[in-house]
Amino acid sequence: MMKELKESLKKVYWPYCVYREFARLKADKRQFWQDAVFSFKVEKPKHGSLSDYKRALAKHRITYREYMYLYEYWRIDEKQRNEFISESEMRCIYRKTVKKSISRIIDNKYQALMVFGKHVRRRWLYVPKASFESFCEFVNSIDCLAKPVYGSLGRGIVKINRNDEKDLMELYANCCENNMVLEECARSIKDLEEFHPQSLNTIRVMTVSKGRDCKMLGALFRMGVGDSFVDNSSSGGVFASIDLETGELLTDGHDKYGKTYKLHPDTAKPIKGFVIPYWEKVKEFCGELTSVVPELVFAGWDLNVCPDGEIELIEGNSAPNVYGGLQAPLKKGLKPMLNAAGKEILGYDPLKLISIWSKSYVELEERCSL
Repeated sequence: MMKELKESLKKVYWPYCVYREFARLKADKRQFWQDAVFSFKVEKPKHGSLSDYKRALAKHRITYREYMYLYEYWRIDEKQRNEFISESEMRCIYRKTVKKSISRIIDNKYQALMVFGKHVRRRWLYVPKASFESFCEFVNSIDCLAKPVYGSLGRGIVKINRNDEKDLMELYANCCENNMVLEECARSIKDLEEFHPQSLNTIRVMTVSKGRDCKMLGALFRMGVGDSFVDNSSSGGVFASIDLETGELLTDGHDKYGKTYKLHPDTAKPIKGFVIPYWEKVKEFCGELTSVVPELVFAGWDLNVCPDGEIELIEGNSAPNVYGGLQAPLKKGLKPMLNAAGKEILGYDPLKLISIWSKSYVELEERCSL
């Protein structure tokens, strides 16, 4: 009886999955086209054309920024275009592979700090569950960052210096109201800190995993710029691709607009050719992280190499972006590696999930479980 009920629920839910994917695809393409028409009109680019972008949008679901700056579709042939995976296509894969129960752990900073506690070396405090006295002791003793529990892209993060004058009661109320976590300002090993001392310069590693089997899909080194205390590319940061075997930076620095930097724009430290310290430890550490949550499929790990050479988790992402650091600097698409790694680790080709007709196995299982 139970089996028959589940099967009937799947039959009802499956057409809805197809309709929802089709609606999302249609909405994305409509928005991307409107943005592109506006950008071509305002920027008047010397490369590419609106007609060529329209063809690329129809087949590859790419945004104007991906077409013009990140992957430079205007200069590559169709064979090379087929190797890149767009942000929209990757989101489709995530929707069909990442369980909501897992994303709630990884993407919730408080839950992640609890689950990955032994991989975090800095002090932290979840303000809504802390007393006012504990809060005061924390912010008066160390420099820290206040982060929204569900924040991303470096947005909403506030730096609190222990020596600054502040209304502690008002600050406490704001942190509780906005559901924030306080984290001690971490320090990096000197070699990484020298790129931009004002920010924590981190390593982003993207992995695909099943159980304890894990494979790195790509890695990049992220550096802050100017007065920013975060290194996210969305906040103006610079990133460079890392050789997965050696830890060497393979490219010059790039920003989200496609601009390149041989030297860091603030410190003039050379970027390409630099080798990330303790790279073997970084690779081992990624394997440890994925084993903590065996059901995790894709993840983006933001890591710090501490002054003593130990590795620390800054945060995890259950749906990391691939449009910037993993494909843009090398101008090399991720699809061949994603195909091979998926077959090796997951047992199937995740690229097939891009189709609106591919079943969302995770959601069907979760929605139909009783």
